[in-house]
Amino acid sequence: MSAALAPYIEKLDAALAEKNVVTDYLNIAQEKTGLPKRNIVLGAIALTVVWLAIGIGSSLLCSVVCFVYPAYKSFKAVESPQGDDDTQWLTYWIVYSTFNILEYFADLILFWIPMYNLLKCLFLLWCMWPIPNNGATIVYKKILRPFLLKNEDKIDAKLDKVTGKVNKYVDDARREVADFSESSAGQMLAAGSKVAAESASQQLDDALNEEEDKDKDI
Repeated sequence: MSAALAPYIEKLDAALAEKNVVTDYLNIAQEKTGLPKRNIVLGAIALTVVWLAIGIGSSLLCSVVCFVYPAYKSFKAVESPQGDDDTQWLTYWIVYSTFNILEYFADLILFWIPMYNLLKCLFLLWCMWPIPNNGATIVYKKILRPFLLKNEDKIDAKLDKVTGKVNKYVDDARREVADFSESSAGQMLAAGSKVAAESASQQLDDALNEEEDKDKDI
């Protein structure tokens, strides 16, 4: 068991040896407690697992763990010159989005699964794990990619139809706004708004002038 975990422990030690904000705080915690940084991190992981299993707010914690870290890594991927990490995190977000859609519709069933948030978090951690064939890659290649390729034309047609309707509604709204602004009622409203704005500006100037006069008298 220890031999199987050794590569991951080495990666953890290498990450903890880096200089960044997290390791700076871990160094402070190590000085205060006298515990090695590795033990502090492993203890935090164990506490997180227990919290996800039985704690209040475990759903929020799971969302933070499985969203914030991938979002930051996606930022790093966008800023890096390599393209492999872009593909890795785009694949993760495709799987993550699909999972959230399915979860929304199956919420009444998933609610009754014991320790569901822990299982969900473990699944998404498997999807983001930094190995060539992680969970996101497997789910995408085995399930999502074949489905999307098979239905790509239908999906594109639906999206084009919806986009066309939205653009039509936007154009109609713009046309109605333009017609109203050119009408007598619209011009009266615009004139009234202009007068109200000028009046408010004048009142503000008068108030400021009164304050200046009071200061001079003092």
